[in-house]
Amino acid sequence: MSEVSPVLIDRLLAISRALAGHIDPGTAFRATAIEIGTLIPHDHMDLAVLSQDGHKHACYEAGFYTSWSELAQHPLPTEVSPIRSVLWGEVPYLLSDDALCDQRFHFAKAIDGPIFAAKLRSRIVVPLRARGGIIGALNISRHNLGCYTLSDVAVAQQCADLIAPYIFALIQTEEARRAMLAESEAHNRVELLRVGASQLTEGMERERRRMAMDLHDQTLADLARISRQVSAFRSQGVARAAQLADLEQEVVGCLTELRHIVDDMRPSVLELFGLRDAVEAHLNRSVARAKPPIAVRIADTSDGGADSLSETMRTTLYRIVQEAINNAVRHAAARRIDVLLASTEHVLRVVVTDDGQGCGTVDPAAPGGIGHMHTRAALIGARLHFERAGRKGGGTRVVIEVDREPAMTAAVVPEHRAVSEAM
Repeated sequence: MSEVSPVLIDRLLAISRALAGHIDPGTAFRATAIEIGTLIPHDHMDLAVLSQDGHKHACYEAGFYTSWSELAQHPLPTEVSPIRSVLWGEVPYLLSDDALCDQRFHFAKAIDGPIFAAKLRSRIVVPLRARGGIIGALNISRHNLGCYTLSDVAVAQQCADLIAPYIFALIQTEEARRAMLAESEAHNRVELLRVGASQLTEGMERERRRMAMDLHDQTLADLARISRQVSAFRSQGVARAAQLADLEQEVVGCLTELRHIVDDMRPSVLELFGLRDAVEAHLNRSVARAKPPIAVRIADTSDGGADSLSETMRTTLYRIVQEAINNAVRHAAARRIDVLLASTEHVLRVVVTDDGQGCGTVDPAAPGGIGHMHTRAALIGARLHFERAGRKGGGTRVVIEVDREPAMTAAVVPEHRAVSEAM
């Protein structure tokens, strides 16, 4: 052993130098795998890393990649790991001449597929230790049978002991960075909701003033004129059929205008017939007087998926679609508008597409209609995207996706309910 010690020390120093400068656990491990290979030849090497509570584990690979690499982004419970006995500290190491038929790696629900797929026969598994506990395991494999001995296990353990503190520090740093980013994103979402809700409230006040002016300038004026006509009929004591017909038309016009105002405040079609019919009614009403004419089409493959949402969710979703249609009619110079309602088991998707001028860059925090759309989407946890609909940059596609699980409605606080329903 004394003859190989200088070589081993030199290789361990090389491993230490290979670790330097790396800030990502996976990159650092792959850099050391080359140096470890000079001590223990291998075809495949992977590093299993436990979560802080030890309940889940991730995996980083070197040599070639298997489905275990997916664990780096999507950790799985430690209990399904083929090397859980080492991760749990039940055994000091694992040494196998043929892992394909070694039952220590194979049990119910074990993620042992890569062992068979990659023919990882000869295997060494040793624990990674840091701060007095096991933080993971180093796994070294070859395709051939019976390649490793207990001496290789001892060398592998020295390598693992060398890299474990560095890997542990990198993992802690990465988790701290992710926590900081999550906190920053949460703060930004709260601020976006606060600013958006404020802008939405201001928009509602402007809309109320507009409705008041509409009532004063048109509906109330029409009613005043009707009142004068009725008074004139009463003073004359008689009214001709033509005059009564004109009066009836005036009353019908007032009723129609009032219905439009009431529908803008609270869409009755939505309550009575559902989202699909409400969207179709608004779509047809919006393009009724358009010059030049705008062709419209609505398709619903959602099988009534929207009607399973809460009332608040449906109303808010309708308002977002309503604004998308209004923008296409008023600002896009569109000649065609298509609306699609589709759903999967978990997601409802509404797409509004026009062939107009395109909307360019969209600022979610901008005041006005598009800003209100983003605010409404954030209030119900929906995802809102603006895309180019045509190859040459023309046209706009607005995509609204909302999860169908009941749990999502819990994010809507009570005071926002009036905001989402009112406009």
